[in-house]
Amino acid sequence: MRVPPFARYQRLLANFGLMVSGAIIGSAVYMSIHQHTYTQLYVEMHKYLQENRDLRADIDSLNKTKNKQSLINVVNVHLVPKNQDELISEDIQKEIESDIKSELKLVIGQKATYVKDAQPLYEKLITQKTYVLHDKKYIVEVKSIVLIQTELTVWITAQEKRT
Repeated sequence: MRVPPFARYQRLLANFGLMVSGAIIGSAVYMSIHQHTYTQLYVEMHKYLQENRDLRADIDSLNKTKNKQSLINVVNVHLVPKNQDELISEDIQKEIESDIKSELKLVIGQKATYVKDAQPLYEKLITQKTYVLHDKKYIVEVKSIVLIQTELTVWITAQEKRT
């Protein structure tokens, strides 16, 4: 049996190997750019869906208490960082805010005087509560609760629980 002389095809094989490695590197670069763009699109879509849900809930609560000025109409929740070292990603912040907003949904439609008197109760409802998001646990604490006319605003902090 005769073995073909590979010395004739040495440059051809080297060029073919270079072309294949270029194709692999190019596809890896393309996939990383595509994945980054897709991730940004997902985060933006999640933010808009959450904003849409919040606005629909606000419309429902405002329609429910349209003619009653002494009732709570809107609950706003703001998450502020506890310290500058641990920054929580924007989508997790929105999820924590929406979870707390859904827990405080029972306030909507109540008289403002009752809510003002029961502020410590609502604070205890939220403080030291653990939320599990994306396989991480977050502990929430209330910084302040402010009642202005028919709007209840809650400022909270969240910290990732280290186990």
